[in-house]
Amino acid sequence: MLGAWAGGYLRFAEVPRPTHPAHVSTPSLEALKSVALATAIAAGDLLAKGAQMKVNASTDDDVKMQADVDSEHLVRDMLKATGIPVIGEELGGDASLFDGDTLYWVVDPLDGTYNYLRRQPSTCVSLGLMRGKEPVLGVIHDFTARKTYLGVVGEGSYLNGVRITPGWVTDIKDACIMTGFPAAADKSGPAMQLFVQQVGRYKKIRMIGSAALALAYVGEGVADTYYESGTNLWDVAAGLAIIKASGGYFRLVPTGKRPLNYDLWASAREEWTR
Repeated sequence: MLGAWAGGYLRFAEVPRPTHPAHVSTPSLEALKSVALATAIAAGDLLAKGAQMKVNASTDDDVKMQADVDSEHLVRDMLKATGIPVIGEELGGDASLFDGDTLYWVVDPLDGTYNYLRRQPSTCVSLGLMRGKEPVLGVIHDFTARKTYLGVVGEGSYLNGVRITPGWVTDIKDACIMTGFPAAADKSGPAMQLFVQQVGRYKKIRMIGSAALALAYVGEGVADTYYESGTNLWDVAAGLAIIKASGGYFRLVPTGKRPLNYDLWASAREEWTR
């Protein structure tokens, strides 16, 4: 019913949307924030204590671990009470929700899996709440650094409960761009030329192996732009909410390669997303 792995990618099935009795209302935004924070921290605790390190699948440029699956099961169990459908990296979901107008969760239960396997620090749990194409709130929990980012569109962004005031630069020649190469990225000569054109305008270029954390850094204001070609919605949904809540901008362009796969620009300044 949900997604299944095929050719190294999660294949999304058309999943019937759940129906709820008319008297059951969606939890308040405040309640959803609390659930998202508690869920991300609980999943982070599971991973920080050392979830199963078993490698379930490995390709030329990607790895899937049992820790990802275990974390997503925990996340789904905790989000179940909200009555809101979930799209997750490991267990799939209804990709058509992106084109609708209802709320849904978008979950990456362990972003930076290879970092986690190699015990590099840039790993996190990423939970986004979206309504159709628009982010509503996002939580990114960096369980290694014990930093929890929260962004609520229209309300603001927070780091460990403290309001974020981003220190973005105003000139691209002084700016820092975060970027990365997703699994199965095109690394051909023409693709690399396009990549250099996109990132070469910036003063500094940084890659950390976690799209979610990189977006959180932009939302925090310690970087100014994020660009990636061929990223998946679960990698970025929470980060987009944080950036938008901080006053930034983003542009998603479907790649057409598979459902919920996009070229993404997210930035302090709208003109830097073009």
